[in-house]
Amino acid sequence: MEKPARRSETTAASLAWVYFAAVMCSYALIILHAAHPPAFVDYPDWVYQGVLFQHELAGHPIHGYALKSYPVPNSATTIGIGLLCSIFSWQKAGEVWICVYLALAGAASYAMARTIGRNDWQLVISLPTILFLNLDFWYGHISVEIGLCLLMLLVCLLLQECGPLAVSAMLTCIFFVHMEACAAACLLTMVWYGLRRQWPRLLSLAPAIALTLWYGIARFRSGNADAGELTHADYRYGSPAFLIYKANTYLKTFGYVNARTMALQSQSERIFGRGLFLVLLAAAVCLSALILYKLLRLVGAEGNNLRFFVLILLVVSLLLPQVTLAVADPGSRLLLMAAAVGVFFVPWKGRGATCIAALSVTLCVANLWQFARIEADPRLPGEAKNLPATVLTFGHVEPEMRLGYYDSLQRGAFDQSIFPTGLFLRQR
Repeated sequence: MEKPARRSETTAASLAWVYFAAVMCSYALIILHAAHPPAFVDYPDWVYQGVLFQHELAGHPIHGYALKSYPVPNSATTIGIGLLCSIFSWQKAGEVWICVYLALAGAASYAMARTIGRNDWQLVISLPTILFLNLDFWYGHISVEIGLCLLMLLVCLLLQECGPLAVSAMLTCIFFVHMEACAAACLLTMVWYGLRRQWPRLLSLAPAIALTLWYGIARFRSGNADAGELTHADYRYGSPAFLIYKANTYLKTFGYVNARTMALQSQSERIFGRGLFLVLLAAAVCLSALILYKLLRLVGAEGNNLRFFVLILLVVSLLLPQVTLAVADPGSRLLLMAAAVGVFFVPWKGRGATCIAALSVTLCVANLWQFARIEADPRLPGEAKNLPATVLTFGHVEPEMRLGYYDSLQRGAFDQSIFPTGLFLRQR
């Protein structure tokens, strides 16, 4: 009786991986064949900076922008898009870089599952919605998402007892991808080696820590130009409004994405209709609650050292202010990284796991349909129905927010302000 059952589980897991690949390929095809470059909120800015870097490589720097003289965490995407611009048009380079991320997400997930020995179809089916195609993806936080994938690969290296050089190389790569991912990766390495009392192996942290110190000293000695004029906190730390903001941050991190226009009208409601729109929001809340239950089960489990890493990230994500070092909503990124590690080490059997899988598929299909509609027309009008503001702002993104960067590139006019946390600074 065991062999047929095992064979059935293997077949279900194989079909789940086919579903995973189909979802990623569907997003890639939509992106590659859309009439417009990818309309993720922050992403046009990073494509713009990638074009700036391509001009630097060609020996024709753009006047008004200066390349920083010190190592920068948010530089891998700029460099990657810049290199792709040497092969493709800037539009196609931006699309291909997203596809690179989608492929990396699949590779990291498969590597984690194989390394840990997980064969649960419910887990595999849930991964695209929970980790990779959620609010951060729609916001264009591509560096965060790539850092998430590399963090998962770092877990594989640690579990396989790879040498300090391999771990050190991975930590260095993560530094150049994103600072929060690097902080989480360093914490993970310290927890792993510290609890196992492998003190000499902590030296693998040295290059990443040295780069971080170099970056921090250079940043603040130059007047903290990386802070720029980014967003400021809307809520006083510890106030009731701040606590509501934290709860909303958790609930909108996973699952359904409510796209809206710059006039605060919901594109999602226009696409799905009011009834289905509210059902999808309710499904996202249920999914978030179930994921929290899963993560808390891991925190309470004995014999798993990674539970301390997940617990620390959950606590820090709760305590972080709305804006830290000019980075808005840093807690949601750490929450996502805690989930990326935690979901692989909790049980995925029973009705709860099946419910998570069903909700994930439902929200994934809805997001994919919505994504195809909005990529076809990022300036799709929204509905102005009388829904409460708290509902309309749940999980919101504004896909058209920074399309002006693409307009500037189309005109060949380099006149846009840029995120100062990247590889370039705007010169006045």
